Amino acid sequence: MREAAATGQLIERSEELARIESALGEARTGHGAFLVIEGPAGIGKSALLAAARTVAADAGMRVLRARGTELERDFAFGVVRQLFEPPLAEASELERTDLLQAAAGVAAGLLGLPGTPPGDGTPSSGVDPSFAILHGLYWLCANLAAESPLCLVVDDAHWVDTPSLRYLAFLLTRLEELDVALVVATRPREAGTDAELLAAVTTDPSAVVIRLPPLTRAGVAQLVESSLGEAPDPVFVDACVRATRGTPFLMRELVEALTEGGVAPTGGAARHVERIGARTVGRSIRLRLRRLPENAASLAQAMAVLEESDLLPAGQLAGLDEADAAEAAELLATAGILESGRPLTFIHPIVRSGIYSELTSAERSQGHHRAAQLLAEQPGAHERVAKHLLISEPAGDGWVVERLVEAAAVAGKQGAHESEAAFLRRVLAEPPPPDDRSALLLDLGMAEASAGLAGWPEHLQEAVDAAPDAAAAAGAAMVLGLALSRAQRFEEAVDVLDRASSSLGSQQPELALLLEAAAVVAGMNDPVTAPSVSLRRETLRKRAASDPAAPPELLAAAALISIVTNEPAEVGADLATRALLAAESAPPRSQDRPWFSFATWFSQTTLSLLWAERYAQVRPLLDDSIGQARSTGDGSRLAVGLAHRGMLALRCGDLSAAEGDTRTALAAAELPAPTMYRVLNGGVLVEALVDQGDLDAAQQALEPLDSEAESGSVTAAILRLARGRLRVEQGRVAEGLEDFLAVGVPLTRAVVTCPSFVPWRSQAALAHLALGDREPAQRLAEEELELARAFGAQRALGVAKRAAGVVVGGDRGELLLREAIDAFERGDAKLERARALADLGALLRRRNRRTEAREFLREALDAACRSGAGPLADHAETELRSTGARPRRVVLSGLDSLTASERRIAELASQDLTNREIAQTLFITARTVEGHLTSVFRKLEVDSRYELPAALAGGVPVSA
Repeated sequence: MREAAATGQLIERSEELARIESALGEARTGHGAFLVIEGPAGIGKSALLAAARTVAADAGMRVLRARGTELERDFAFGVVRQLFEPPLAEASELERTDLLQAAAGVAAGLLGLPGTPPGDGTPSSGVDPSFAILHGLYWLCANLAAESPLCLVVDDAHWVDTPSLRYLAFLLTRLEELDVALVVATRPREAGTDAELLAAVTTDPSAVVIRLPPLTRAGVAQLVESSLGEAPDPVFVDACVRATRGTPFLMRELVEALTEGGVAPTGGAARHVERIGARTVGRSIRLRLRRLPENAASLAQAMAVLEESDLLPAGQLAGLDEADAAEAAELLATAGILESGRPLTFIHPIVRSGIYSELTSAERSQGHHRAAQLLAEQPGAHERVAKHLLISEPAGDGWVVERLVEAAAVAGKQGAHESEAAFLRRVLAEPPPPDDRSALLLDLGMAEASAGLAGWPEHLQEAVDAAPDAAAAAGAAMVLGLALSRAQRFEEAVDVLDRASSSLGSQQPELALLLEAAAVVAGMNDPVTAPSVSLRRETLRKRAASDPAAPPELLAAAALISIVTNEPAEVGADLATRALLAAESAPPRSQDRPWFSFATWFSQTTLSLLWAERYAQVRPLLDDSIGQARSTGDGSRLAVGLAHRGMLALRCGDLSAAEGDTRTALAAAELPAPTMYRVLNGGVLVEALVDQGDLDAAQQALEPLDSEAESGSVTAAILRLARGRLRVEQGRVAEGLEDFLAVGVPLTRAVVTCPSFVPWRSQAALAHLALGDREPAQRLAEEELELARAFGAQRALGVAKRAAGVVVGGDRGELLLREAIDAFERGDAKLERARALADLGALLRRRNRRTEAREFLREALDAACRSGAGPLADHAETELRSTGARPRRVVLSGLDSLTASERRIAELASQDLTNREIAQTLFITARTVEGHLTSVFRKLEVDSRYELPAALAGGVPVSA
């Protein structure tokens, strides 16, 4: 009946329908569209969605539909399943194989969607697959849209589960390039939803928002006339408007009641409208149920508990056999309470709410508990069992605990940490056996921390306090310490780890060592705690050097200590290498804990190698780690790998690759990612965009992270330095200088002196010079030069020498700049070398050595153009013109002109991978691949991908 009403007469909705038709037309021509239909309950959203589905289907679009339900808000990916299970189930084996290529197959396997082998839904332990699932679902949608234009329709989005909402948010940023229309209907400000995430979806800048108004007086009159068969009296119409406020659903309920009562639409009958309209929908439904046999009322109450169900379990819950249940369902459909057809569902959520509200709290709880027991007998029903147990009253039932723990584990393995947390909170309320409480609190705290939910510190601390022994308490404390560190709450992390260590005594020396390493690294990151751990830092560093059997966690911490305290670069690099070797033979630790063990020591090791400028060693490590993250769906590992590889690309001058990796990582941070990763990626992205001259995009990337820049942590120094560079390029040099000096304050207090980490002194020196403050500029430049010489890494040395050369000028400045150019050449720092070339050319030009200056400036211009560094190219060109030359911008072509990203894509294309396969492999979009390949074809002067193997091998002559 609901469907019939929806697709029948639409009153006063022609303008809205025209906007929907226009958006669907855009989607069919390759310009993805997003529509939001908003309004209160009963305003006609579902009717308009039904019309939209009809229009889309008539235009040849494939329509996939889903509906959020109040009961299933904690059913992870429930709406996603509604959307994508039908097309996968209907597809042939060959079609399904094509749809589930690469990333899409990974996501489908993790979620257990149709067509995936049994067991594919269980990722490796310790893996957080959140990002891989979102990315894979995007590609499943893209693959379906590649077959035919797609219309995704989601009703009652205010009840959509959080993981599905997050997928919709993820899809929106990539929707433009797909032949897809996403149409969502929602109520405004519905309680109990993830309001912030729902708002992020429905207020997306791409959204076409349709807010449905109530029916006008004329619309009410039209509805009454079409239903009652005669024109209503104006007094009667006014009474209807007062009774329903023009809400279409309430009007239909009113008209049905008037019809049943034989009331004609006359002026004299207006008093009947007032009387009938004063009834709530619930009372109206109760009156209908009283006229029906008892079995119909029983089934209606059972359906109010189930919300949606097949006939058999609904009948069982109502205490009816199959025949009686079928008869009752038919009666309820005829009475306009249930829709006809299967599965059984109410004609409108308002109807279900009206019946459900009449049940006592005990009836509801008992009904949900009984529903869970019935559903538990069906295969694959663990999520539906859990959703009913969430609503039942706690009773110390071991069966309930077991079922909810099972559901939490499944949700966690699917990266649905909000659902995992909801199940675990309910488990603890049941309550579980006392011996299980600590482990469950630990799981709850980790789920909340992974999802960015409040309460994780308290629950993790409760897990420590409830641990059965000191070793278990120490393990829980390690998790809490790491979670606090990831949130940049380093002082609290040190306190937690130290208290756990002190409770161990001398019985667990290996565990005590791991706690000490974690505490020292956490303490190093906070200027407040760094002085208090300085002696411990030194002791830890010496122990690693003298212990041939040191574990990887100790060696990784020691490598980081060596680097940041500015020991020679090769010392820190050797310790990092030892950590990698030790990890190969070390037993796995805490592999059941996402983001716990691997991410910490591996992150410390790769950062140490990066700052020690062991690029050839660290590059394959990061590539392999990212590759493993793709294959296993491990979002945390991906975030670490992309952040560090983005840093590497920036240091080597590949601005496109740096931007690509960090944007991908920040897209993964649409999941609630740790502050630390957002800060690292944000800093690299801002610098890459500044170097490319896209200051507006850099400002946009900075804005959501701006407050983090001033947190004062060591990690935040990377972001604040990037902000300083942006401000200088924006012409706000004094503010940029303020940022550079502010970076130095916490680093000095934390005794972080390595110039390869953050070269704040050289940046501050150049800013001082731009403001005419030569004395502080010289002091800071000389300080960094001395530190860089002690560290001994070529890029760091080149950065310091370049700054010092620019500041001091004259013969010494020229010598320093020439030495900087040589250092950058040895240090694989192409863009920094171009800066030094431009600076040297400018210096020579000012010294009236114009012919010599032109040579350096032309090389700087060429290198800047090849790197995509627009501002540097402009500077070099301006200087070159000042020498009397008439430069022409470089027309890039040839292998040497390819960026690392272009080269990577070209190599994959030469191996016969399609654009879609390349995009899935590299976690980018097909449009990005197309853009890169267009550039590759132009640079290599080839016409198709079939010519790429020869071109990449040097078989095609290319011009410089």
